Amino acid sequence: MTQLDPQVLDDVLKLIDEVSGDWEYDGQITPATRFLADLGLESLDLVVLGTLVQQRYGQLPFAEYYAEVGQRPVAERDVSVSDLVEFICANRAPSPERV
Repeated sequence: MTQLDPQVLDDVLKLIDEVSGDWEYDGQITPATRFLADLGLESLDLVVLGTLVQQRYGQLPFAEYYAEVGQRPVAERDVSVSDLVEFICANRAPSPERV
C-alpha cells in the first residue's frame, strides 16, 4: 500500500469541491467517500475529475488503472477518494523535493 500524502489528499478534496457544484450530493466528502455509490458520479464526471487531476499532477496511467478496477468483482469496482489519492501518490512524477 502506498503512503497517502496529506498534501495530495488536501489537493484532491479541493478539486472535488471545485467540481461538486454540479453533483446531487450535499454530504461531507472524506477519504472514505466513494465516487459511484456515495457521490453518484457518471463517466463524464470521472473524466472531468481525471482531467483536473492530470492538470495538477501530470500524465497518469488512468487507462490501466480503470482496466484494473474493471477486472475486480462488481462489488469492489467503486473507488474512494483515498483510493484515488493512493493511485496519484504511486504514479505521479517525483517532485524535486522527493528525489
